[in-house]
Amino acid sequence: MRLYKRKGSPNWWATWNDQGGRRYRKSTGTDDKDLAQALAAKWQQETFMERHFGVIPDVPFRDALLRYGAEKQRQNPEGYAASTRYRLQLLLDRFGDKTLNAFNPGLIQDFADDRLAEVREGTVQKDLATLKAILNKAHREEKMAAVPPFPKLRKLPGRVRWLTLDEEARLLSAAADHIRPLIAFALDTGGRRSELLTLDWRNVDLNQGRVIFVKTKNGEDRSIRLTDRARAVLVAQGPKPDGPVFTYRGRPFRDLKHAFDSAREQAGIEDLRFHDLRHTFASRLVQKGIPLYEVMHLTGHKTVSMVQRYAHLAPDYQERAIAALNGIGHDLGTIGSEHTD
Repeated sequence: MRLYKRKGSPNWWATWNDQGGRRYRKSTGTDDKDLAQALAAKWQQETFMERHFGVIPDVPFRDALLRYGAEKQRQNPEGYAASTRYRLQLLLDRFGDKTLNAFNPGLIQDFADDRLAEVREGTVQKDLATLKAILNKAHREEKMAAVPPFPKLRKLPGRVRWLTLDEEARLLSAAADHIRPLIAFALDTGGRRSELLTLDWRNVDLNQGRVIFVKTKNGEDRSIRLTDRARAVLVAQGPKPDGPVFTYRGRPFRDLKHAFDSAREQAGIEDLRFHDLRHTFASRLVQKGIPLYEVMHLTGHKTVSMVQRYAHLAPDYQERAIAALNGIGHDLGTIGSEHTD
């Protein structure tokens, strides 16, 4: 083992070879030589144990979470800012003092039970999915020997709440001036909240009647053709060369919950979330006979199974199926007739 300093760096670096001749180099992250020697000795011992006995050095959960978070932020900055970072902060607050080897079914179950006492089951499922993704990444990177089993929560049915035309009219009438255009635009484009709030004028083409939602939840851009109302909303906003399309007092929206909940309450509408405007968009397409495959592309879902929840809304879908069977031309034979010798 040898300690050295790189040019321009105040910190000590360590280098050592294992018994197989493989060479390792790593920054100790400190300019204290005694501490650097202690860290290097620990790493050298861990390397020996891993090579000869399959013992994986224990890694702080915090490190694994930060690596996962950095990857998600690179892949989808908007989605990370909208939701992922808050869930990561929750997990960091809960498990920040743990190491990866500390995770076992009991620890995870306790976390799930505590969260179920505070929030809805769907939220807990997302919390657990994020935690499992962090541990799976650590396992793939050989920082963790195995990922423990996770508790199986009851699978919740997909939520399909959409606005009737009467509810839509009441909601728009009750909405404040600054959020009314956004509600109408969401209903006619099916945009996610994060997609709408980050929509930039550079991705609006009023001549062609299209907008592009960039770097969406699934990491891909999505082009949407505008309805007449959606186009009118954009024209009324006052097109600009660039900058956010939807603003409040000249600045980008920071939060919609208060304004939307206020409009919903004044309209006398129960059990409605902003995301249900997106459900309304998809539901209305299916009700008008648009195939699920086309709806999938308009909403930006990855697979048809993700829009399958809307299938029952298709007009006369049972009638078409039964009519197809009736058209086969079965020979009824003696079904329903009396048998005689």
